[in-house]
Amino acid sequence: MKKSYRLLFLCIFLFLPLLLTSCLSNFLEFRDRLFPEDNIIEMPDPSDDPADNPIHTSKPSELENVKKTTSIKIKAVGDLLMHMPLVNASLKSDGTYDFTPIFNDIKPYLQDGDLVLANLETTISDPQHGYGGYPRFRTPEELLPALKESGFNIITTANNHTLDGKEFGVGHTLDKLDEYGLLHTGSARSQEERDSVLLVEKNEITSAVLAYTYGTNGMEVTIPGDKLPYMVNYIDRDLIRQDVERAKEAGADLIIVCIHWGDEYVRTPNPFQEETAEYLLSLGVDIIFGSHPHVLQPMERRKVVLEDGTEKEVFIIYSLGNFVSNQRDPYRDSGVIVNVEVIKDHAGSTISLGEITYTPTWVYKYSSSGGVGFRILPVGEYLEEAGGLNSEDWRRIRDVWTETTTHLGDSFKPIP
Repeated sequence: MKKSYRLLFLCIFLFLPLLLTSCLSNFLEFRDRLFPEDNIIEMPDPSDDPADNPIHTSKPSELENVKKTTSIKIKAVGDLLMHMPLVNASLKSDGTYDFTPIFNDIKPYLQDGDLVLANLETTISDPQHGYGGYPRFRTPEELLPALKESGFNIITTANNHTLDGKEFGVGHTLDKLDEYGLLHTGSARSQEERDSVLLVEKNEITSAVLAYTYGTNGMEVTIPGDKLPYMVNYIDRDLIRQDVERAKEAGADLIIVCIHWGDEYVRTPNPFQEETAEYLLSLGVDIIFGSHPHVLQPMERRKVVLEDGTEKEVFIIYSLGNFVSNQRDPYRDSGVIVNVEVIKDHAGSTISLGEITYTPTWVYKYSSSGGVGFRILPVGEYLEEAGGLNSEDWRRIRDVWTETTTHLGDSFKPIP
C-alpha cells in the first residue's frame, strides 16, 4: 500500500509541471486572440530616467518626430514726424528734454514685440547745430531713450528728411542710435556700412530689415558726390535686388522692406507704389511696411508665386500713417501699430505668416499748465467717454476708430 502511494506521488511530481505549462500556453494563446499585440498600450514608468536607462537611450526619442516651430512678433508704426511743438512741449526747466510722456500710454502695446520698428522722420541734432521742425527736421537726442524705453529696437532712417541735418546730421543720428542701443538701417556713414545688411536673430528666426526712400527734398545737393551713394538708400531696383540677394546669402529667413513712397495725404497707393511692391515681392520680400503719405493706406495679405514656381504668403501695408506729429487734420492725426506673427517650421526650414492684427492710434494734443502736451493714445481704450478727454476729443477718437477700421476692412482684426 505504501508503495502505491509513493508511485502516485511520483507521477504527480513528474507530470504536474507539464500540465501547468500546457494550461499556461493555452491561456496565453486565448489571451492573444482576444487582445492582439498592436492594441496593447505600454504606459511609461515615470520613475524611469532616460539618461540612466540604456534601454531608453538606445531608442530614438519620440520628440525627434515632432515638428519644431518657433515664432516672433513684429510690430511696426509709421512716421515719427517731430514738429517743433512736440519738441517744445518736451522741454524741461533745466534745459533738457523729456519725450517719454508722449509714449507712456502706447508703451504696453509695443513692449511685447520681438522686432519693433519705427520710421525716424527727423535727424538727431545738438545745441550747436540747432533744432528745427518742418522743413528741416532736427531733434534733440533725448527722443532716442524715450523710443528705447517704449519698446522700439529697430529704427529706419531712409526718408525724405534723412539729409535735413546735412552730412553732420546723418553721421550724428547714427552715432546716437548706436549710443542708445537702437538698431538702424536706411542710411550709412561708409560704403561698407551701407553694404552690410541689418540681420536680427530672435527665437531661431533671422530677419533682414532693409529701408529705402523715393527722395530727400533736394538736400542731396549738400552732400559730396562721392558720399551720397552710400549716405542714404534711394529706391533703385538694381540696388534693392543686390541687397535682397545679400540678405539671402547671409542666411535671412525673413526679408522686411521699409519703404518711403506715395503721395502725401492720399489714402490709396499710386501706380508707382503698386508696381514697386510687385517688384519687391518678385525678389522674395516677405513683408513691406510703407510710410510717407502721413495718412493710413490699405494693407493686404496674399499669396504670390515666385520665379522658381514656389508659393508664399506675403504682407503689405502701403502706409502706416503718422505715429506722432503735430498734424491735426482728419486722417493725419492717426495711424496704426501693425502686429505680424511670423512662424518658422524648422523641419522644412519654411516661414509662414501667422495672425496679423493692428492697433489704431491717435495723437492727443491737450492744454497743460506749461502750454500744450502730446500723448499717443490706443484708440480702443477710449471709445467710451473717459480718460479725461473732453467731448470734442472723445468724438474725434471715436471717429478715428471708424475711419481706421472701415478703411482697413474686415480682413484684419483691430485690437481694442
